[in-house]
Amino acid sequence: MLVRTLTGLIGVPLVLWIVISGSLVMQISGIVLGAIAIMEYFRAISLVYKPIKVLGFFLVVGFFAFLPFCMEYYSMYISLVLLLPLICGVLTYPKYTITDIAATIFGVIYIGLLFGLIVSIRNFDNGLFWVILLFVCTWGSDTCAYFVGRAFGKVKLAPELSPKKTVEGSIGGVVGASVFTLIYCLVMIKLGYVSFTVVQIFIIVLVACFAAVLSQIGDLAASSIKRNVGAKDFGKIFPGHGGVLDRFDSVLLTTPFIFVISYLFNTP
Repeated sequence: MLVRTLTGLIGVPLVLWIVISGSLVMQISGIVLGAIAIMEYFRAISLVYKPIKVLGFFLVVGFFAFLPFCMEYYSMYISLVLLLPLICGVLTYPKYTITDIAATIFGVIYIGLLFGLIVSIRNFDNGLFWVILLFVCTWGSDTCAYFVGRAFGKVKLAPELSPKKTVEGSIGGVVGASVFTLIYCLVMIKLGYVSFTVVQIFIIVLVACFAAVLSQIGDLAASSIKRNVGAKDFGKIFPGHGGVLDRFDSVLLTTPFIFVISYLFNTP
């Protein structure tokens, strides 16, 4: 618990600095985190499958290295993600099965595209607000669910995927995320960074509730991947938290939702 807390106290300000610094720093951070995350993913699923590691690695790193181009020509990049592993499978047949190819494609989309959406959100008007909101919702939910679950948890939420998670903790995570979001909105309004009406604040708090649910599903989804291949954690880079995917699994599944909401708020 102490190690987990200390890691959080160091990691949260670092993430905040990266987000505040802007898209270039976030892009560089994405290259580093994306490279580590895809290697963690491939190492885990290699216990059962045979992913096309080199190709998948360069597809993820290349996505962040040429992020503005890849996001502008999104359909072209998706086509490459689908076509290149299939071509590689044909050229090296029968080294890779269709399952191996599918696992490779999934990893690239799961890590590369979902991580990349965070940078895209940052480029919106008031993008800083929305990216920080993403972490407030997800990590706020994780923290509250953890402590509420430890204090009051009795009913298991998904015992086969995550034996320690409880229904009480899950509810606490949703409530906690909404409270943190309300406080966050009021602080940002007080600082003059954003200007929201009461109705808009109410909508954002509701968004936080849905985001908290998605973050918990994202955590369980990552757990299902690990259980399917018999891995305990994706990595150990963050003491007390595990690897990059262990720490950002709840963020990844929430990112598309916050992307859509921030886009709608920025659409006249």
